[in-house]
Amino acid sequence: MKNQNDNKTDIKEALINLLNSSSSGGNQFVTFNIANEEYGINIKSVQEITSFRELTHLPNFPTYVKGILNLRGNIIPVVDPRIKFKMNEIEHSKSSVIIIVNTGEKSAGLIVDNIKDVLTIDTKNIEETPEMSTELDTYFIEGIGKVGEKFIIILNVGMIFGKEEQQLLANVA
Repeated sequence: MKNQNDNKTDIKEALINLLNSSSSGGNQFVTFNIANEEYGINIKSVQEITSFRELTHLPNFPTYVKGILNLRGNIIPVVDPRIKFKMNEIEHSKSSVIIIVNTGEKSAGLIVDNIKDVLTIDTKNIEETPEMSTELDTYFIEGIGKVGEKFIIILNVGMIFGKEEQQLLANVA
């Protein structure tokens, strides 16, 4: 199990990679884990990566909105993608990380297990989301990237936070 210093090192390395990566890199993704799966978000949507901290709970909000945090005077709503993706909820700890993303109209945080890397994935290595059962919510998946022998589930931040949710999050501030 990682200790807190290892987590700070991982965040620091991810931030250095984020700063060193070209903003015009096209297909660059910040990658992270949720459960045993690796996900990616377009680097242009990522504002900041911060360590997990206690959140202020908001009453009468959907269960996937875990609360808000004060980030340098800005109120940032924080969402747990595990709940949004219909996964088992876990108790988040100091080893978890919050990725601050631009949702289009507002910034929001996503709680993830850990940051992996900043990867460039060629367009030819990104496939459309496979057609599955109509009961599965895959609208927030932009595609599946292949890097070597592993797959990265590429998320569309704008779809994770649909219009209704963006309005809900906008009302937080």
